[in-house]
Amino acid sequence: MGLDNCPECGKLYVENAARLCPECYRRQEDDAEKVMEYLRDASKATLEEIHHATGVKHKIILRLLRSGRIVGSSLSYPCDSCGTPIVEGRLCDKCSRNILDQMRIEDRHKEHEPERKTRSRMYGKELDND
Repeated sequence: MGLDNCPECGKLYVENAARLCPECYRRQEDDAEKVMEYLRDASKATLEEIHHATGVKHKIILRLLRSGRIVGSSLSYPCDSCGTPIVEGRLCDKCSRNILDQMRIEDRHKEHEPERKTRSRMYGKELDND
């Protein structure tokens, strides 16, 4: 395990699975609890309404959505590629299909390319044992 700087506060901490220092991790867990508690009563709330009611930063609410910690709400967030509003995952259906299509095209190109023969030779200096 190494050391890293916390992306939230900048403090040095021992790396962990949460990728946050212990203090910011506790704060994030408290924020998550606030958001989930609020959404139990107001399941149709918007991002802005959640922010104003709980005081939790927008980016933390979005991180909770992307990670799947807030499930079943009608909140949407932007696709990482094109910005289209989505409710689960990181990419919208269109961008996901686009990436899959690009991968298939790349696979087809590899199938049609002639196989290159790579020869490796080792050259060494001849030694005189006289």
